[in-house]
Amino acid sequence: MATLDQREKKPWFGKKRIGYGYRPQTWQGWVIAWNPLAVVLIIILIK
Repeated sequence: MATLDQREKKPWFGKKRIGYGYRPQTWQGWVIAWNPLAVVLIIILIK
């Protein structure tokens, strides 16, 4: 069983190939990227 130090540590975000900025590369990055939208939807649904 691999420990945390032995696992491959891939960055959550990486540079875009075209354009400026960063894009999610792992599921953790996608969760962070979609979080603001989820918060807005929850606020709209609560009101």
